[in-house]
Amino acid sequence: MPLYVLTTNLKTMKTIEQLMNVDKAKIIFDLFRDEIPEFLEYTQAIAEKVANDKEELLVNWNNPFLSYHQWLQLAERVASAIKKYDKNLTKSGNLFTNQLFDGYLAIFTNHCLEQYGLHRAKSPRFRQAIELFYLPVKLATPTSGQYLVLEMHGGPEYAAICTDTDGNTLVFDDRADAEAEASECQDGLIVEI
Repeated sequence: MPLYVLTTNLKTMKTIEQLMNVDKAKIIFDLFRDEIPEFLEYTQAIAEKVANDKEELLVNWNNPFLSYHQWLQLAERVASAIKKYDKNLTKSGNLFTNQLFDGYLAIFTNHCLEQYGLHRAKSPRFRQAIELFYLPVKLATPTSGQYLVLEMHGGPEYAAICTDTDGNTLVFDDRADAEAEASECQDGLIVEI
């Protein structure tokens, strides 16, 4: 039996920041082929909603970059491509990406892909891929959580949650208050909850 060796040229691999719309869509297509038919149906339904709900959308339109009429034109062009190429879009990644994610049409199809991935996809990994490729990075921000203080008494096996005089667990909304309580404890430890 012959031995097959898979080789890749890592020098030509793009970083995630270098991926264009068609590159991202092609990766999604290759990894999640089972999702593509339902994604196309979803996109078609969104395009129909844009066309059919004109009055409602016009009243609530708040996109500063595109007018409703521009959005409608994109939706109609995407719907037309889906109708024209039908099942072939589920068979060919190149056709899928070139017809739906190249140029200005990507504005509409990326939106549909994000919404489908976040709300309709069967695979949780599809959602992760959408978050990776399309959603902005959320920077860690200081939390406004709540805090408990543990009194360690010389080790984790002796830890106790700090309580008030009635035996109720102390929960602090402010970290500074939790730090003050921890400073009064033997080996005080602050735990964010």
